[in-house]
Amino acid sequence: MSSNSSPSLKTRVEPYALLGIALISASLLAYQVLLTRVCALRLHFHFGFLVISNCLLGIGASGSILSLTEQRWAANPRSWIYKLNLAYLVSLVFTWAFLLTYSVPDTLNFTGIGEALRFVTFNLVAAAPFFVGGASVGLLLSSNAARVNRVYAADLLGAGVGCVVVPSLLWNFGAGGTFLVVIVLGLLSLAVVAPSAQRKKAIVVTGVLSVACIALMPKLDGWLPVPGKAYLDLTDTVRANFARANQYSRWSANSRIDVLPLPVQWRFMFCRGAGALYMPLPQQKFILQDGDAGTIISDFSGDPRGLDVLKRTLYSATFKLKEGSEPRVFIIGMGGGNDVWAAKIHGAKKIKAVELNAGVIEVHRKVVPEYSKGILEDPNITILQDEGRTALMREPEKYDVVQMTGIDTWTSLTSGAYVLAENYLYTVEAFGQMYDHLNEGGILQITRMAAEMETLRLVNNLSAALGKRGKHDISHSVMALATPDQLTAVLLKKGEFSEKEVQALDDFAKAHAMKRVYLPGRHYDNPVEQFLASDKKQAFVDAFPRDITPTTDDKPYFFNFTRWGKPFGSAEFIREPTKVSQGNPIFILSQFVFSTLLAGAFIVAPLLIFRRRRKAGSGDENPGAFSKLGPLAFFISIGIGFIAIEVSLMQKLTLLLGPPLYSIVVTLFSILIFTGLGSMLSEGWIQRGAPRPWLVPLAIALYIGLSL
Repeated sequence: MSSNSSPSLKTRVEPYALLGIALISASLLAYQVLLTRVCALRLHFHFGFLVISNCLLGIGASGSILSLTEQRWAANPRSWIYKLNLAYLVSLVFTWAFLLTYSVPDTLNFTGIGEALRFVTFNLVAAAPFFVGGASVGLLLSSNAARVNRVYAADLLGAGVGCVVVPSLLWNFGAGGTFLVVIVLGLLSLAVVAPSAQRKKAIVVTGVLSVACIALMPKLDGWLPVPGKAYLDLTDTVRANFARANQYSRWSANSRIDVLPLPVQWRFMFCRGAGALYMPLPQQKFILQDGDAGTIISDFSGDPRGLDVLKRTLYSATFKLKEGSEPRVFIIGMGGGNDVWAAKIHGAKKIKAVELNAGVIEVHRKVVPEYSKGILEDPNITILQDEGRTALMREPEKYDVVQMTGIDTWTSLTSGAYVLAENYLYTVEAFGQMYDHLNEGGILQITRMAAEMETLRLVNNLSAALGKRGKHDISHSVMALATPDQLTAVLLKKGEFSEKEVQALDDFAKAHAMKRVYLPGRHYDNPVEQFLASDKKQAFVDAFPRDITPTTDDKPYFFNFTRWGKPFGSAEFIREPTKVSQGNPIFILSQFVFSTLLAGAFIVAPLLIFRRRRKAGSGDENPGAFSKLGPLAFFISIGIGFIAIEVSLMQKLTLLLGPPLYSIVVTLFSILIFTGLGSMLSEGWIQRGAPRPWLVPLAIALYIGLSL
């Protein structure tokens, strides 16, 4: 053997270490992805990700504890690994029971110390499995330091497989069944790492428990469902109580869908003009998504009289202008189907409706097919399960109408003010793609909440999108109407509206008691008209009290209207409802401080308080600053860079993959798998005197140079 060979390369890694770490890492990552869905239902979507980030701190904390207790586990690491795996399984069971039963307020406004303490408690308990499981992973790595690259590769490869199976498991077995798979992976890891004295017993017990878990997978979610909110505010005055049993419930990669009956007094339809508010509505079901967002499906097939109401809503505004022309229609966000029905009853020749959530489509096709019979059996109507922007990017045809009504990530979310919610359907680039898919004379209709600043940002985005296409004045290409339930429809034509079209929409608004926000040639003296009439639009935007600058794919925060230049000035908007604005800087900065405090308390503090000085190789008991800080700075830099790339990919891949969970899973899977392969191959790169490590920065520099 060459004299340059490292002695550490002669050390053999025990098979139990490779398989054991792969299995427990698969369990941990599957549980992490599962928690994003469970916490979205229990705590609202964005708090779910906050909980996950703090749970990962549990893994960091376990590393601190391992470094402090090395003298205790170093003599017999396998015994400690076995005990930690057993503790991990116990923590999983108790944590899951806690997450399902712990009382969480339906709204988390942090108005009192009690709410804050309950939220902190939820965070800390949710982190328990990550702390114990992370300690097991860390011990497997530490006890095989001589060949850590191979063990780390097994760790990452197992984690990659663990996260990629979750979407399919959720759809087929729900959250409960997916949790049992997490348990089975942990049980298998326990059997693998068991010392020889406990191995036979561990194999028998884990085998029996694994078979029991597999048998219970299809049933557990029905027996012990994850609880959601008890109510949802349909409007400022209408609250639907969901304490009763669901008619249907199913998890998907996007959310959990619950179908509930709506009694007569709760029947409702958005976008109605005042003249239609008291017209009778057909039987309805409420499709609840993650306990926060929802849509209503109406039985227009069994009671066609309800279609008369639909004709008096914003759903029909553009179709009124296209009446008699047999338009081709592309609908982003099918939901309960109102846009589809509106297009159908106005004689659309072809309708393609895109719906992100597979569960919503299943409600139409299998749960209440009698409600949607009229559109399901129409050969001119195509229903596609996809994300709207993604579907549009793949769509080769052009349409006479592109319509999108109230589609956003945070519909009815009561605590959305706490998060910067990216949404790629409301960016300048998205509107440009919608516009490009219109035939000449086609109309893009987007319906949003009627908050003045939201309508202004919507119009500003449209203006910016057309500005990139050489059309800088859109004042004759835009019309806007509003309804009493605080919804505004903005219509953008590819071309300019004729006086006949303007008058037709004016008559439509008058006939159904809708508010005319903007019509070319008419004067209503409101900010939308002032913006469109202004020849100094940037000055108008700068002078407006809220942030209405155009949102882009690089900054897709359409629902954040607070200026970040003065974050503490946002205090006056702290009580602003979610339907008005989201992403208050004070809340987001508070979350950052909260996570930082947890990191300090559970990772840094133990090392600072209980740190033991170790002698350097030279016998110096007080190594230099570089030897202390160098490795720390290295790993901090690697970690920041790794996470920055990971988060960026998660956001951007949503445009390609659609459902956010797919983006999360594909990003994690790809990064983990290829990082694992890199770790496995790294030992051949790290040989004394070998120049090959320099090929990595050289390749990166070359890639950046070619990309510029």
